[in-house]
Amino acid sequence: MRRIRWAGIYVLCCIVTLVARVALSVTKYQRVRVWLVKPCDSDPQVTRVQTVGRVSSGIYSVARFLPDANCLTQCIAAQAILSWKGIPTTISIGVKKAGEGDIRAHAWLMWNDELALDSSHERVDFTKVLELPTEPLVVASATNS
Repeated sequence: MRRIRWAGIYVLCCIVTLVARVALSVTKYQRVRVWLVKPCDSDPQVTRVQTVGRVSSGIYSVARFLPDANCLTQCIAAQAILSWKGIPTTISIGVKKAGEGDIRAHAWLMWNDELALDSSHERVDFTKVLELPTEPLVVASATNS
């Protein structure tokens, strides 16, 4: 049963990472996040650490075999899958000066104030400039007139 569950996670990670990669090649990351990331409660769901670990591991493993599945692609794919499971995360984007007039950017995924996904493990070298949290779920209140 465990192998079937892992296979399902890998298939899902492969499909979502591929969709995110293709979508990022034709449009802006903001639009891709709107398409893929579902709003969810702000409860960090701290007991779901295994789910976060499985999804992060699956995305990281699958991304090694997909061309140009960079850090932003991986973070958007992981944030999308976790949002579908009701787990809010935050994509952090940082920049650093890499040489004469050259600037590099990097993205990593945070969950419950802990690192959930960092493809290159170099986030400490980057200055965070942007955070993209999962949109909060807005519950419409019923009003009686």
